[in-house]
Amino acid sequence: MGTSAAGTYTVTYTIAAGGGCPVVTATTSITITTLPTATITYAGNPYCQNAGTATVTRTGNAGGTYSAAPAGLSISPTTGTVTLGTSTPGTYTVTYTLAAGGGCPVVTATTTITVQSLSTAATAATATPSSLCGPGSVTLAVTGGSLGTGASWKWYSGSCGGTLVGTGATITIPVSATTTYFVRAEGACNTTTCVSVSVTVNVQPTVSLSASPLTVLSRPGQTTTLTAAVTPATGTTITWYRNDVVVPGATSTTLLADIDKLGVYTVRVTTGAGCTALSNAVAITADASNQLFISPNPNNGAFKVRFYSNYQNYGALRHLVIFSALGQKVYDKTFPITAPYSAMDVDIRNLGKGTYFVMVTDATGEFVLATGKVITQ
Repeated sequence: MGTSAAGTYTVTYTIAAGGGCPVVTATTSITITTLPTATITYAGNPYCQNAGTATVTRTGNAGGTYSAAPAGLSISPTTGTVTLGTSTPGTYTVTYTLAAGGGCPVVTATTTITVQSLSTAATAATATPSSLCGPGSVTLAVTGGSLGTGASWKWYSGSCGGTLVGTGATITIPVSATTTYFVRAEGACNTTTCVSVSVTVNVQPTVSLSASPLTVLSRPGQTTTLTAAVTPATGTTITWYRNDVVVPGATSTTLLADIDKLGVYTVRVTTGAGCTALSNAVAITADASNQLFISPNPNNGAFKVRFYSNYQNYGALRHLVIFSALGQKVYDKTFPITAPYSAMDVDIRNLGKGTYFVMVTDATGEFVLATGKVITQ
């Protein structure tokens, strides 16, 4: 009878009596109850936490009740009005239940409601580094906050919602000028307020080093000027180095070098913001000469003697002998070789005024390297 129309039906059972007797019948009735029908839908899916209320739409027979599972969804059992503003995000099943009557089981219709979470604004944004020397790259990161369902962090420059520069909780971007960056959460349910962070791009100094008129000195007394071309021209601190050692007191853009200041020179400039640059290296060297240099000459008996030695002799000794005008040896001393024109400081003021002859030999005294004459007054 599954396809029979609803109604009350009579069922008759007939028995033939035999012997000319009339048939015997028995009757009963069967009632078929029509099952109610209902469907429910929710056209607002997905639903955001802050959207207030909505109503589940029902079609078909009325008179049933609404319920929702799991717990946490607020729904009117009679009207289907759903309150979702504070519900926990998730998917809820809404059931409409009808009593069928006639001893038949209840009839149900179901639908689902999806509640999406909201984003919360970040508490801060950071930049690493927050200060650059010239153009470079920085990493921007979100601190605090949370993303709602399907939302993402959006970064902007210029203003909140201005020029999009990236998406994500952490991004790395090139920066060429001082800029403020803004970040907010954006999604289907809500867009949060922005937090911001600034990146400062300071001027990167440049420095170029040159020497004029010479880079090779061939005798004591010669000088050359080292010049640092610095940009920007003002607002920087200058530090000079000779052979990687700071030159004390040298803070201007020029430095005078002589035979006693041979070496490899560099200059470092530093701005007030801490940006720094190191120059190219300039080597001031000495050229060989077979001449013996005595200075000053004439003198008061205290003077310097210099004779060229190549680098292979550094650490060795020079032997210096002085003779009077009569050929008498009056001075005999050895000196270490530490530079091409190592100074041999002589003091013969106790010998009195006159003309003396100076001879420089190797450490053994066997090979005469150079001779000269000195006058003391």
